[in-house]
Amino acid sequence: MVDVGDWIRGVCSGVGKRGQQAISLTGIGLWAAAMPAHSAEELIISYGILERTIPIEDLEAFAQGQGLSTQLSAYASYVNLTEEELAVLQSILTERAELSPTDVSQFLNTTQGTTLLQLLGDIVQTPARQPGFLAIRAGVILAAADEAEGLTLINFLKKYPTPGIRIDLAEGLEVASAVFEMLDDTERAFALVHALAAEAAQQASPEEIAAAQQLQQFIFELPRFRVTQELIQLPGRQVEATLFLPQPRLSNQALPDDMPVIVISHGLGDVRTSYDYLANFLAERGFAVVSLDHPGSNSEQIAQLLSGLSPELINDREFANRPLDVSALLDELERLAARRPDLRDRLDTNNVGVIGHSFGGYTALALGGASYSVETLLNACTPQPDYLNPSLLLQCQATELVIEAPDLRDDRVQAILAVNPVGRAVFGPAGFANIAVPTMMFGSTADTVAPALPEQIEPFTWLQTPDRYLVLVSDTTHFSVIDWDTEGEALIPVPEELLGASPEVAQDYLQTLSLVFMFRYLRQDPRYDAALTAQFMENAVVQSPLAPLSLINNLRSEALEQAINGDEFISDRQP
Repeated sequence: MVDVGDWIRGVCSGVGKRGQQAISLTGIGLWAAAMPAHSAEELIISYGILERTIPIEDLEAFAQGQGLSTQLSAYASYVNLTEEELAVLQSILTERAELSPTDVSQFLNTTQGTTLLQLLGDIVQTPARQPGFLAIRAGVILAAADEAEGLTLINFLKKYPTPGIRIDLAEGLEVASAVFEMLDDTERAFALVHALAAEAAQQASPEEIAAAQQLQQFIFELPRFRVTQELIQLPGRQVEATLFLPQPRLSNQALPDDMPVIVISHGLGDVRTSYDYLANFLAERGFAVVSLDHPGSNSEQIAQLLSGLSPELINDREFANRPLDVSALLDELERLAARRPDLRDRLDTNNVGVIGHSFGGYTALALGGASYSVETLLNACTPQPDYLNPSLLLQCQATELVIEAPDLRDDRVQAILAVNPVGRAVFGPAGFANIAVPTMMFGSTADTVAPALPEQIEPFTWLQTPDRYLVLVSDTTHFSVIDWDTEGEALIPVPEELLGASPEVAQDYLQTLSLVFMFRYLRQDPRYDAALTAQFMENAVVQSPLAPLSLINNLRSEALEQAINGDEFISDRQP
């Protein structure tokens, strides 16, 4: 059982790190669409038959900087809150989410929004101890519609449509206990990955170190090409893509023949231009790169949701449509190369690498051979998904498709780089074991959308392909690899905290990792083995001390389980 004071202090201390990100994400889910007839006057904290009440006006006065009332002061003293922790609580009460009532209403009509309200309604209840599902909707929509104060926690409390707001402390403490357990497990898993990477670096031979240094100079001296861009449009789903092609800078510069093709797949609600920086980087160094928009899960789909033109965040079929988009795009590139002399014998569409972020990471995994697991998905989603892994709100929408079990593998795909991917529940251990191509999993330590432990680290232990890599980048988030400058105004504002402290470092890492990984496995150049180490990456990326990287190529499930259980670290360096 978690002590109340420890719980509050844990929330306060975590805000500057993962906590503030988690609170922001949860805030996005607290949206509504009903009009209440009352306003809450008191907050009722109940634990079994025991309960205490706090006047909402006391909380409002505290939030506005008027200090603690006698009652609040007594509670603060009871749980030993410091002045710093009180300041954080005040900030939480007044933090404003810039979201319109229309936006939040549309979201809460989706499957994901309904699930969030059901989860929250078990803790935030009506005075009669009934689940607060409808009341939460009402309170939040009114707060969002209040132009003066906006959607803040204190305004939500004021707008709650019953005379009181009951917080089931037993349910809340159970959630808090699960959160702290997850955070402890995650820290132990991170420590294991860091230790394995450090051990590998220490055991590197002088020859391996020399080879890495030589390769770094070689990569620096790679010929650079001019890059042209052209639009490709596919019929049917009206997929649009940009083809980035290397061109000679000088008349005597030779172009590479049989260029491998790299496909970039964006995440949910994103656009292809978010990764132009990566596409240009790779094309400048001799790859043909094509970045596509997935029309059923891009920013336009989110716009349709928010305008009421789409009833769901995505259509269930999008889990199949995304990989099929990529396969259709490769078919079109084959036709294009056959009819255009400037592309004939230049594009090798049977030698394809896929780089995908988030939902795009799922797309890459499916194309690489990951198969669906009905049992794993149903276990993860029934009766409700785990609230500690927000990506399950998306994955659980795939249930009907997973039962159909379509084979989405494309044999032209020879390597995949999955960045902050989702897919644990959709594929499960058996599905990941079916991936036969070289695979790199990229995780971020501050990712609260697709948390690294359940979505990247543990699935990495399920991979059976001999060529596999796990990359873990510190102090970066789910959104760090996205180039927001290319997107213009975002449909849903993303707080700066969610971008991470060093997004430019994450993007530099992704560029360098993509280059060496694709040279190794699409160009079949074994010299690049020396680059697929944490030591090489930190030397290659100038700003790496801002966000240290760990890279390993092996991790047994047993070793991960032992680390999570707090057992002593034992070297896992074995084939």
